[in-house]
Amino acid sequence: MTAHPRPLTALAVGVLLFMPGVGFIAAVQVIATAKASAVATAAALVMVVVIDLAFAWVPVVVYLIAPEATTRALKTINAWISTRGQALLVIALAALGAILVIDGAIGLA
Repeated sequence: MTAHPRPLTALAVGVLLFMPGVGFIAAVQVIATAKASAVATAAALVMVVVIDLAFAWVPVVVYLIAPEATTRALKTINAWISTRGQALLVIALAALGAILVIDGAIGLA
């Protein structure tokens, strides 16, 4: 079923995968509210967009350059994540929560 998704399913997955993430939205908000020059603001926005897009395009480019090595590396990473996924999720959510609490406390001060 996943090898041949229905068009609506493929559309939904595409929208979810390419929707701007929380980090991207937060970075744009910080840039937009900074009291910087127009040039610095534009440069910061370009940098954030390039970094955000790199996470999507670098694996594709690496795969096009070396498909066998990339496949092997991704299988290894996938196996590692599948054995430690729950712990990684807990750590990531705890870190994100701590960052948000600290940022909120600093904003209130």
